[in-house]
Amino acid sequence: MNESRTHPLITIIVPIYRVEQYLDRCVKSLVNQTYTKIEILLVDDGSPDSCPMLCEEWGKRDTRIKVLHKENGGLSDARNYGIVHAKGEYVSFVDSDDYVSTNYIKYLYDLIEKTGADTSCCILKTVTSGDEKFVQVEKEHLRVLTGKEACADLYNGNYAQMVVSCGKLYRTSIVRKNMYPKGRLHEDEATTYKFLYDSKKVVVSNCALYAYFQNVKSITHTRSKKNEQDISIAYYERVAYFRERKEWDLYAKTVNFYTGVVMARGDSDSALEVKTLLKKYRMDYHVFLRTKLRMYYFIMKTDASTKR
Repeated sequence: MNESRTHPLITIIVPIYRVEQYLDRCVKSLVNQTYTKIEILLVDDGSPDSCPMLCEEWGKRDTRIKVLHKENGGLSDARNYGIVHAKGEYVSFVDSDDYVSTNYIKYLYDLIEKTGADTSCCILKTVTSGDEKFVQVEKEHLRVLTGKEACADLYNGNYAQMVVSCGKLYRTSIVRKNMYPKGRLHEDEATTYKFLYDSKKVVVSNCALYAYFQNVKSITHTRSKKNEQDISIAYYERVAYFRERKEWDLYAKTVNFYTGVVMARGDSDSALEVKTLLKKYRMDYHVFLRTKLRMYYFIMKTDASTKR
């Protein structure tokens, strides 16, 4: 068997900005991976602290590390820059204040090999401080989903896990089709569902292999006009995405979820936003119902002719 096919190159993209106190912990967890055929792209997004120097030092210590310096453009722009330079057949995103288990990449790739999936997912363990250890689950549980089923899983109580770009291994060709929106917050909510939808299969594990540092002072956790605008744009784009593809079930689930998120703000702008959306949604829902009825009658007619 071809060795390059057995062990493909996997790219790990790490966007870096103002994380000097966490960077060494993150990179150390990556260079210690049990799956060794990796390239680690440290994307310095014009960080004004000591991060550029720390990146260069790591680049000298491990030949698998490639340091990319660029002007500051935000998280999405840094991820896109890494995607453009990625040489791996698969890619994983790791935020620079997070860290991963030593078998993180090997486990996610083994899941892909075992199931024939395009995307594999593990559980993100939320940490607030320190260097917490990873605890092995008593019994592994895997779910193998179609891309559409994985998108539906966003609304089945698994939103926080499924919508985050990190904690996953993707086929690079899928990621390149769906780049991140530059200059916007909530970039995961604007993008991850496209990665899932374009995957023929998605395998989801209950193993926690990714430590997600929860910084309550983060801009995405602070209420602001831009924060609210960007989350609305992300959801509205998702509604349009499923509508264009006539994925009516996903369309309806997204509208319902989006409505709940916007109404939770409780202001007049939000009420107007929802009113406009629902007006359009009601029109589409009639189309959805007619489609379902046509399918129902077709099935009934087919069954009746078969029984004759």
